[in-house]
Amino acid sequence: MKFSHKFRFFTGLMALSLIGSLCFSPVSAEAAKKASKKSAKQIAAEKAAAEQLEAERQAAYNKAIDSNAIDGWPQGPQIYAESAIVMEASSGAILYNKDMDMKNYPASITKIMTALLTLENCSLDETVTYSYNATHTIDAGSSSIYTTEDEQLTVEQSLYALMLESANECANGLAEHVAGSIDAFAEMMNQKAAELGCTNTHFANANGLHNDNHYTSAHDMALITKAAIQNEDFLRISGTAKYQMQPTNKRDEITYMTNHHYMIAPYKGVTKYLDDSVIAGKTGNTSVAKGTLVTVAERNGMTLIVVTMRTQSTGEKGVPLFTDTALLLDYASENFTRFNVSENETNFSVAGSGTSYIGSAIFGQSKPLIQIDTNAGIVLPNGASFTDASPELTFQDENTDSDVIASLSYTYNEEPVGTADISLTKDNLQEFTFDKETDSDETADTDGTEKPIQQTHFIKINVRMILIVAGILLLLFLLYRLLRHLMKTFRFSIHLPKLHRRRARSRGRRTSFTGSKTGAKNKHSENRYHRTPKDRGGWDDLDL
Repeated sequence: MKFSHKFRFFTGLMALSLIGSLCFSPVSAEAAKKASKKSAKQIAAEKAAAEQLEAERQAAYNKAIDSNAIDGWPQGPQIYAESAIVMEASSGAILYNKDMDMKNYPASITKIMTALLTLENCSLDETVTYSYNATHTIDAGSSSIYTTEDEQLTVEQSLYALMLESANECANGLAEHVAGSIDAFAEMMNQKAAELGCTNTHFANANGLHNDNHYTSAHDMALITKAAIQNEDFLRISGTAKYQMQPTNKRDEITYMTNHHYMIAPYKGVTKYLDDSVIAGKTGNTSVAKGTLVTVAERNGMTLIVVTMRTQSTGEKGVPLFTDTALLLDYASENFTRFNVSENETNFSVAGSGTSYIGSAIFGQSKPLIQIDTNAGIVLPNGASFTDASPELTFQDENTDSDVIASLSYTYNEEPVGTADISLTKDNLQEFTFDKETDSDETADTDGTEKPIQQTHFIKINVRMILIVAGILLLLFLLYRLLRHLMKTFRFSIHLPKLHRRRARSRGRRTSFTGSKTGAKNKHSENRYHRTPKDRGGWDDLDL
């Protein structure tokens, strides 16, 4: 019986396979056994790591909330962030505090300070030329739009890449453009932080990539963000959901950018966190810093800044980083009310300040010499009234050029809830006295004597107003003198003919009595006064 070549080939192949399995089966079984044992160890290690992470999350979750200890303060929610703050921007009031001064690594929320300094020192249309150092000194795999050496972007394009895509090379490029070097820019960052009142901050770079000497706190980041959102360009850029960067000298296509903040834009398909009240923000994350997040939202007449730091992710997108922030925004908007100071303050009044002239025309309008900032407000727990807050008046240094002459600082249960500046309405104003109205107009001095509560501030007279008033008075005086002159002149002209007749009769009488004059006129006058009553019918009957 003959077999085909194909049959013989397949038969041989099967035989070789069988022999191989028989020869090497002990080795394969041992390898499988080892692989099984390694997998079990790996599974156990992963399980232990997961349990450790969960324990850390629970420890952070159970961490005490400092603001909950304030008497009469709304109880804030438990969150997974180890450090957090909610600040109302217009008043500076801290509504939620969870270890807010704890030093932490900020990761990419550092870029808020980078953007702020860039906007303060550059125009948006300036050209940034990226160096080799800027583009090649970032961590592999870190956030980037892959800018290359000698590529040119505008400052505005660079800021969009910085805030939306968290491009680390753009942070470096902007730093070099502003300060000449990254180190010099870091010094500028530290100076600015000190100016803003930051006490637990030190920056070592512009992008937030890990450095042991690069740290900040939730409280300090809230102060930095408060300053940043006063810049309209920062708000516009950081609050943008999507941006298209046009081709550059090094790339031929449009670069599409999407904001990584899940509450601003649907990033990577996540939409459940979108919030129309959120107007700005920045994300951050490194293995050392864990999750960091800054969010700015406008709710119920308040501008809320939420900062969370050291948030351990669960592996689910946005959890618990954005769930924490959502809880804090709801807490602040549902439990606090903002009061306008100028509309509600009645404890303080201006004594003898007078008014100032406002307007370019002669007839303008008068306003008080000093006024409370009409935009200033304080934030109090729901149910509290404005009068529940305790104000304190502080006068500013007289040597400053600022129009702010004093400030009112408010506390509620000894917690700061806002301030209001008292400023001049014009540059040069008169002296005034600012008095606090109390139930008693006296208080004890250090020597035991009773003295009134009174503080005085000296300022200049409004020269412009005085000159205008003096000019008006002078004009009225001149007008008065002119009218008197005209009246005298007009009255004299009316009575002049009568006066002439009186003077003529007077001269005739003097002539008839003295007889010193001759002529027909004198005779006429003389005979006139010697006529008899019957002859007084007319001039033709005169006896000549």
